[in-house]
Amino acid sequence: MAKKESKTYNHYVPQFYLRNFSGNNSIGVYNFDRKRFVDEDSISSVAGQDFLYGKDNDLEDWFRNLESKWAPIIKSMLVSETLPVDSTEYTYLLMFVYLSDVRTAEKADDYKKSTLEEAKRIVTMISAQDDIDLTDDDMEGLDVKIDRPNLSYIQGMPDMIKIIADLCPLIIVNESEIGFLTSDNPVAKYNKWFMERNYQHPYGFGHIGFQCFVPLSPRICFCLYDDTVYKNQFSDKNRVRLYKNNNVEELNKLFIQNSYTEIYYAKESRGWLEDNVGVKKEYEKEEWIMGSPQDGYLQKVSNRCVFDYFNMPIFKTNSFFKTAPFPYCEAGPLRKSAYEILEQKDKD
Repeated sequence: MAKKESKTYNHYVPQFYLRNFSGNNSIGVYNFDRKRFVDEDSISSVAGQDFLYGKDNDLEDWFRNLESKWAPIIKSMLVSETLPVDSTEYTYLLMFVYLSDVRTAEKADDYKKSTLEEAKRIVTMISAQDDIDLTDDDMEGLDVKIDRPNLSYIQGMPDMIKIIADLCPLIIVNESEIGFLTSDNPVAKYNKWFMERNYQHPYGFGHIGFQCFVPLSPRICFCLYDDTVYKNQFSDKNRVRLYKNNNVEELNKLFIQNSYTEIYYAKESRGWLEDNVGVKKEYEKEEWIMGSPQDGYLQKVSNRCVFDYFNMPIFKTNSFFKTAPFPYCEAGPLRKSAYEILEQKDKD
């Protein structure tokens, strides 16, 4: 039997998903590094990286199998403007959200960078203890090669699905004149409560007050939010409609801030994007290092978070959380599901 040809170019944003922002097999792309718009770029050639998922096809094939399940679920959401009723389909939707966040190029680059920095500190410590001379050029020349750098995040999915499952789902239907954008980081994470309280702490899926927005097309966005903190002011159901341009603009600005290197857009959105692409800021990841070469190092690195305030009238913060104290622990305020899993891991 002939050897199966390796799929060298791995898409970290699914092609079926990007086609929802295009009428054909091309999509608009704005690249921040090149500061260039391309109104019709081939979907097959964007949002991918050679061998991101390793030299074999195992992880790529695993994702393709999942995408064959995700595509009809999301198509149904776009047509019906409703959430999946079937519990299995809803679980697949949560898997789509989590994996779309952790399979990206940014996550891979972050893992490589933190691993390299850790390796350099270990080398520095060993050289200091063994009295080995290393020049700055020697240190700069160090590099690491990691097969499937996203794998550790992907393997965390079972626990993360338990955490995400306690968030309240919401379909946001865009009835304005401005279409939703998406990016090479299609899951836009946010915490309005943190911003309102000026609590500059990294946040993620397990934090109290967490929100995430996943634009599924220029007209439909899927949202998950902590309904113990926020009340949906627009509806008592799990679907809202946005008619005002400025409400959609606020979400699009969040999507721009959340992006890594590229924005993807339907052709008719270029005008608005040209006027607003400059809102993107470079947020530095919080990082601290303690220790010395002789005694060893303690390192902490957090993921990049958006700390701008965006006006989201859909969500009103419940009165208790306007004055509730924040914990002093390093993890920050965690929801019960996240705290229990973290506590269990500490016991294990």
